[in-house]
Amino acid sequence: MYYKFCIIFITFIIYSFLGYIIEVLDILRREKRLVISRGFFIGPYLPIYGFGSLLMLLFLTRYQDELITLFIMSSFVCTLLEYLTSLILEKIFKLRWWDYYDRKHNLDGRVCLENAILFGFGGIVVVDIVNPLIIKLLLLFSKHFIIIIATILLILFLTDLVVSIFILIHLEINVSKYFNTDATSKIKKEVKASLSKYSTLTYRLFRSFPDIQAQDTKAFQTFKKLIFKAMNEVKKITPKSKKKNP
Repeated sequence: MYYKFCIIFITFIIYSFLGYIIEVLDILRREKRLVISRGFFIGPYLPIYGFGSLLMLLFLTRYQDELITLFIMSSFVCTLLEYLTSLILEKIFKLRWWDYYDRKHNLDGRVCLENAILFGFGGIVVVDIVNPLIIKLLLLFSKHFIIIIATILLILFLTDLVVSIFILIHLEINVSKYFNTDATSKIKKEVKASLSKYSTLTYRLFRSFPDIQAQDTKAFQTFKKLIFKAMNEVKKITPKSKKKNP
């Protein structure tokens, strides 16, 4: 039973990693710059791709030989997952993580037709091509090896999840404290005070989601700018500090 779970979890991690690679390459194509921080997890994986792929494999494998049906169902399942993920994260953390309002045929800025079409083609590739290869590859290894690797990955993933949620909760507290107030100096002081603890991860979070928004846009944007400014100052100061304290 645990071995079966290990196979599923490793498959989940593989698809999450492939999703991360796709996002990085997509930004490189569109913006001509390399952005390695994607998603609010620290590790190089995007769980929404892993969950989306597992859902397609669970419900859509039966349509493996019906490409049009597979395309339509993949588009629907993944678009629904993206919409619900955006909605749930916004309800929990009071933050909107991505915004497609600048794209044609979008729904509440959470999903768009362009992505839905890509999800459709992605479903065909995953179900008909990629997944059979992944399963064949995993079956080459012994059960003992698969269990060890899956357990290590699970521990790392859960640790990443706890740390990432901690950063998100902290971020919400910091921002919400200053909603509807002109507290630039207070925010700046707090940013500097907490920099050594977790502002580096907050900085990474903002780089991963450049379109992230909160209910109070003005206060939130001020907070973002101060995080970036503080981190840039630290990058300039750190080399000098190392020279003084070898």
